[in-house]
Amino acid sequence: MLCLRATLCRRASQRLLVHRRLARDFTIAIDGPAASGKSSTARAVALELGFGYIDSGSIYRCATLLALRNNIADVSTGATDLIDLINKSSVDIKFQPSSTRSAPNLITGRLSVPDVRILLNEEDVSEEIRKPEVNRLVAKVASDGGVRTAVLGIQRALASAAETRSTSVAGKDGVVSVPGGVVMDGRDIGTTIFPDAELKIYLDASAMARAIRRWDEMNSSLKQARAADPALAAGDKAPAEYPSVEDIARELEERDYADINREHSPLRIAKDAVVIDNTAMTFEQQVYSIADLARDRMGLERKHDDL
Repeated sequence: MLCLRATLCRRASQRLLVHRRLARDFTIAIDGPAASGKSSTARAVALELGFGYIDSGSIYRCATLLALRNNIADVSTGATDLIDLINKSSVDIKFQPSSTRSAPNLITGRLSVPDVRILLNEEDVSEEIRKPEVNRLVAKVASDGGVRTAVLGIQRALASAAETRSTSVAGKDGVVSVPGGVVMDGRDIGTTIFPDAELKIYLDASAMARAIRRWDEMNSSLKQARAADPALAAGDKAPAEYPSVEDIARELEERDYADINREHSPLRIAKDAVVIDNTAMTFEQQVYSIADLARDRMGLERKHDDL
């Protein structure tokens, strides 16, 4: 009997150890509509807290790029081929906390945001997956149930690999245990990918505010491209396909409608999410407010009560 109990105890301990290895210390899920600032905010929050980071939307953009490169224009009829391509492809997200860029805020201030490089089959596609042709097709790709199932496994595996571990640091009251964790942004992170996340944020803004931010982001990329390419620098106009703010606003509203009404994992506000409308907030305010919400739930001291 004692031998049996010892065996059962060892097996229970082994299962507990496996569970601990799979479980994350603290997960922050940031959801919201397109161009609400999820990615830049999530990266800055991850840097502030010392967490890992995963941009789940970039995985769908990689899937969309695969569709475009393989002439799959109609996802409804080519979903099987696209899913096969996804399953055969590798996606890697390189979060680089030590490599930061200045993220301009349209209201006030600047805050360092870690750079992120997206690799598809070891090719850096960070800029290509943000092009207008990808923007126009990504909602259709993301609405397919089979595609979402294929991407789900990639999302969870990347999040597990990106998670930082808890550490112990010296505090005023002695040694303090600081949880590790991961920040992931998308549209169904808190409702589908990690429904048990310790902190869920729904980040929102008006369609016009989001359109202006997206235009500014695209314009900044164009300026960088012109600086790197003398041929582009010689021209004083944007490319013909470069959309106006009004065009972007219409595209965002169409994307919102598609995301909210899709059959599989539609865009929803999780019932236990904290809703933040950042239309009139500075970038610093939204980043620091989320970081302090996380500190509250981890039992750590807040750092930005002066906002």
